Amino acid sequence: MRTGLAALAVAAAAGSAAEAADFVEPPAGSVPSLSNIDVAFGLTLASQYVARGLAQSDGDPGIQAYGEARFFDLLYAGAWAASLKLPESKGLTDPALEVDAYIGMRRSWDRLTLDGGVIYFWYAGETGRNTDYWEPYFKPSYQLNDWLTIGALLRATNNFVNLGGKEAYLLGSAKIKLPNLTTNSDLGFYLSGDFGHRWIGKTDAGFNFPDYYVWNAGVGAAYKAMTLDLRYWDTTLSRRECGLLLNDRGWCGDRYLVSLSFDTALSKLK
Repeated sequence: MRTGLAALAVAAAAGSAAEAADFVEPPAGSVPSLSNIDVAFGLTLASQYVARGLAQSDGDPGIQAYGEARFFDLLYAGAWAASLKLPESKGLTDPALEVDAYIGMRRSWDRLTLDGGVIYFWYAGETGRNTDYWEPYFKPSYQLNDWLTIGALLRATNNFVNLGGKEAYLLGSAKIKLPNLTTNSDLGFYLSGDFGHRWIGKTDAGFNFPDYYVWNAGVGAAYKAMTLDLRYWDTTLSRRECGLLLNDRGWCGDRYLVSLSFDTALSKLK
């Protein structure tokens, strides 16, 4: 039983581009009007990797990167990768890298953007059982005015970490554009936060996992293609629940992280 629970813990956070960056916002003008094809890419250095409120790098710094092809301002496909260092625990499959391959459709109508697709989670270097699985997602957003954008993220699967369990993750988000009090027009500042709930059903092996609430809040500054983000994460999971269900109390609790990201597209390079 402990081994099965630990295998589930390997992908318990299942971070991916859909969350760590909430699918990085396309750089302005990244879809060229003539060719209708573009490639976006980015790199992030983070003080630690947190997904769905749970640790994925054992509190250590890590690196993340993605590449995404975009077609006709509608279709896209890409991959996002992150280095892993899971908390020490017996039975973990101990992957060194998380790679999320995804494909979807994204379209904007004035202030409304609809975004949906499917992700395949692949954990490279696993020992023991295979925890790779598919997960569809839907991510709408709406710009209420010049300074406030709200959104939501829904992700669900009926084969969580390849154990047959059902999982759903629903998140609401808000992003506030702060005034630029400097004379540099290339600078931008923001506040953002998410609040959501995660449901994990019984697996085919009979394992039960607790539902929990998760939230984060942060502040950031952007300069051209660079973004500096300071963020706080937490959940309603107790350390006892982490110890009993995920074999390590270190997966939960409040988390503070700093990240520096670079995001651009081929159409932006001159």
